[in-house]
Amino acid sequence: MLHLSKILCPTDYSGTSDKAVRYAIEFARKVDAHVRFLHVQQPENPVLKTAEGYGSGIASEEDDGGIPLSFSGVVMSEKSKGLSADIHVLRGEPSRVITGHASAWGADLIIMGSHGRSGLLRLMMGSVAEAVFRIADIPVLLVKESGSDKASAG
Repeated sequence: MLHLSKILCPTDYSGTSDKAVRYAIEFARKVDAHVRFLHVQQPENPVLKTAEGYGSGIASEEDDGGIPLSFSGVVMSEKSKGLSADIHVLRGEPSRVITGHASAWGADLIIMGSHGRSGLLRLMMGSVAEAVFRIADIPVLLVKESGSDKASAG
């Protein structure tokens, strides 16, 4: 039987990602594995920086690249309950950083959220989860966003 000792859980701090984080925590507890939460900061986008310069109000929630207190609080709380876990923040193209880090760290499994984009939005924005699923050399468990959790447009 395959023993899982290292689980990588990429997070972008979204609701979908939070579901994957909760799943990874429970999964890690059940198999007595260490879980590493990984946040990948993408290189700065000059279009967004230009838009910000014109006062359009486009800005990321974490301009300083820090870990949100709510997220670190959850991880610290779980660690106090005996979970073996850590948090890493890296910079680069997300799918490549995730798969590269999984390989370098020796992860046995990747658990991540999938936003479930389709059609034109998926074509334009791509899917980090799909790219990781295709190129990872270890199993990838995708936690999908459920229909009731999606915000309605309007």
